[in-house]
Amino acid sequence: MTFYDRLKKGLILFDGAMGTQIHNLNPTDAEWDGRNGCPEVLNLTIPDKIQKIHERYLTAGADVVETNTFGGNKIVLEDFDLHDRVLEINRIAAQTARRAADAFSTPQKPRFVAGSIGPGSKLITLGQTDFDTMHASYAMQVRGLIEGGVDLFIIETCQDLLQVKAALLAIEDEMERAGVKLPRIVSLTIETTGTMLVGSDISAALATLEPLDVDVLGMNCATGPEQMRPFIKQICQSFSGPVIVQPNAGLPQNVNGVMVYTLTVQEYVDVMSGFIEEYGVQIIGGCCGTTPDFIKAMAAKLPTLRQAERRPTHKPQLASLFSAVDIEQDPAPFFVGERSNTNGSKKFRQYLLAEDWDGIVAMSKQQELTGAHGLDLCVAYTGRDETRDMREAVSRINKQVDLPVFIDSTDLDVIETALKLIGGRPVINSINLEDGEERAHKICRLAKRFGAALI
Repeated sequence: MTFYDRLKKGLILFDGAMGTQIHNLNPTDAEWDGRNGCPEVLNLTIPDKIQKIHERYLTAGADVVETNTFGGNKIVLEDFDLHDRVLEINRIAAQTARRAADAFSTPQKPRFVAGSIGPGSKLITLGQTDFDTMHASYAMQVRGLIEGGVDLFIIETCQDLLQVKAALLAIEDEMERAGVKLPRIVSLTIETTGTMLVGSDISAALATLEPLDVDVLGMNCATGPEQMRPFIKQICQSFSGPVIVQPNAGLPQNVNGVMVYTLTVQEYVDVMSGFIEEYGVQIIGGCCGTTPDFIKAMAAKLPTLRQAERRPTHKPQLASLFSAVDIEQDPAPFFVGERSNTNGSKKFRQYLLAEDWDGIVAMSKQQELTGAHGLDLCVAYTGRDETRDMREAVSRINKQVDLPVFIDSTDLDVIETALKLIGGRPVINSINLEDGEERAHKICRLAKRFGAALI
């Protein structure tokens, strides 16, 4: 039975925290191999103990265990001088989880391995790395997970929509390379502020991820389950696929210098049961602070629960980094601000020629304040490097203007450069057959790859 098949049969239980269990192992200096704080190295030094953690969760009743690879991408492992062992670490981690899952699988209760992919230590939107570097970092990790035999991928604790896109594309590219097709889960982390770390709200995430054909969407980490309630409800009302929830065991608290999680097992079971019966959540598990006891109690409760029927409503939307906007406005029409355009504004051209990027941002913000629903951005000017200018403009507008961007260019490289910098769901303006069908096909492929809309 594949995980796709299992999804059709009802409720699914993931494991709980890996980090909490590793902390309880109290690895020796030798087991850390001089790389304290890098759980992934333990896949190499004590795979038998990591396998036992998986086995404890499987004994508790988990249907799915996650590989010990949350920080298994090249960007993170470079900090521990393990960048040349990314493939090996992820392959061994997947094989370790695979042995545990296979030992517990039965025809009546198959067990599965999810390749865990975390956000890494650098984010694109914050300018700490770039899209291509992150894509390559994830691609190597995904390749190792596929070689190790995972059944699905979970991109979790997502803090930046550009990071999510890079991970999703790395998975797609590596699956195509390997000739496999596996489910992709995206699990967002919403802070106590009500947004992702870089400021994206749930509506922006939904609008951005829907066209990328994510198989499962949900939330994990950051807070306990009760604080997740309004966001989980919104996802269940809007997302067309199954929804996953993996909360912490409450908000972490510092007690006498020690980080503790105060949510009880019963409190966890009660709230999670409500998510299933009230909102129709199908996949549950635990994050930081949850233990096999949490999973065991949830496994015992699941047979008594009836999943609510969901009737999600999808509205075609665009999104800035921060929020979404309906394409069909009521009252119509959808207004596109045209002043951030070298062909439409002398003042904008002057800002561009002076490389006054603050002025360009200010002009773009002004259109937001005057009621535009989207922002047309064109920086093409004879004699200038359009790709460079687009990069400079978009990297600032993306973080400071709450309007979806309409990428107005005839140059494919310029369009792709912009797509790699825009966190939300943009529009490519425009597609036509003036230069033949091949160019139109290339633009359509870019739109599909990055989940952009088209004019």
